[in-house]
Amino acid sequence: MNPSIEARRGLLRQLSPHVRVALDHREPRMRLKPRIIFDYELLYLEKGELTLRIEQDVYKIVPGDIVLFKPGKEHEILGSAGECRMPHIHFDLMYDGQSEAVPVNFKPLRECSPDEVRLIRPDLLGDVLHMPDILRIGNHGEILHQLLKLIHAYDRRDEAFIVLQKSLVLSIVHQLIKGLEAKHNARLTLHEKALERTVTHIVDHYNREVNLDELSRVACLSVYHFSRLFKERFGLSPHQFQIRRRIEKAKEYMLYSSRSLTSIAEEVGYGSVYAFSKAFKQAEGVSPRQFIRSFSGG
Repeated sequence: MNPSIEARRGLLRQLSPHVRVALDHREPRMRLKPRIIFDYELLYLEKGELTLRIEQDVYKIVPGDIVLFKPGKEHEILGSAGECRMPHIHFDLMYDGQSEAVPVNFKPLRECSPDEVRLIRPDLLGDVLHMPDILRIGNHGEILHQLLKLIHAYDRRDEAFIVLQKSLVLSIVHQLIKGLEAKHNARLTLHEKALERTVTHIVDHYNREVNLDELSRVACLSVYHFSRLFKERFGLSPHQFQIRRRIEKAKEYMLYSSRSLTSIAEEVGYGSVYAFSKAFKQAEGVSPRQFIRSFSGG
């Protein structure tokens, strides 16, 4: 597998966000002196205009723009136009033993002590997920909705907020990823509904062979065009996707029913228990019987 893809997946599996500050900030004259922060700040400009600098680059920010201030990158807000409404959060991507003690910083790097410099988090969103500093994406309204929900919950935080804030930040990160994917691959966005129809068709007919001709008709695309788009969108060929669905359904039967392996093989579309066992071991690394024993303790 491509190392960069594996790094992305590894990071996404480990995410455990911690929200430090959540504010629905309104300001008629917005300025911010040069500083760095130790964590991330995600700011959505809902109203007004901002002129800001991040490192050497100057940006004009308008409503609908999302700014991702990253750990250790110097930035400043040079000025504003009109009253600015800026819902924003400070957060860690990974909770650790220092997360509760990390302050929001308002100093440039040269004024930070060595102990403060050590608080700077790694920029995983930039280095691994390749998120830019400024995000102009089509689904920004969905991100605003999640952001305001998070701010509302933060104002009323109780013990359960520990769980809720993680889920809401993860939802925001998911929306950022999907928005960037849609922006960078307009073809996938154009055919998203067609691809979803084919996935539904595979899921509904997992127990029989669904060939490319059939799926391309469902998608109303040529076989060649459909195959390429499907692999780009889901990271698997349609055939591999169907095998995965069959194996997952088989595991469900093995864990929650008393069916024989022969019966399960037939139910998920294999002509023999031998063919099923071979496909299962290729997918899971163990035989069906070994899989059952690992859960039953037998």
